[in-house]
Amino acid sequence: MNALQALRGAALISAVTVMAEIGDVRRFEASVKLMAYLGRVPNGKTTGKTSRRGGITRAGNARLRHKRIEGDWVYRLQARPGERTL
Repeated sequence: MNALQALRGAALISAVTVMAEIGDVRRFEASVKLMAYLGRVPNGKTTGKTSRRGGITRAGNARLRHKRIEGDWVYRLQARPGERTL
């Protein structure tokens, strides 16, 4: 849990939520499967040679997706070493 809190935008509540919802991370065979569980898979359309990527889908665990989006907002700001953001 301390490793999760070391990330910008992840405080105690976010880290506990992630650990409670995911459980054992080793149950995912690959990072792609974990990202799909988190709902971090982009939408896409492919026709012939044309490929378009859309936004993030609403698939996956809603609580984790919400916490991750909250944390993502912190990364839009410049980091300030020594300050706690959340």
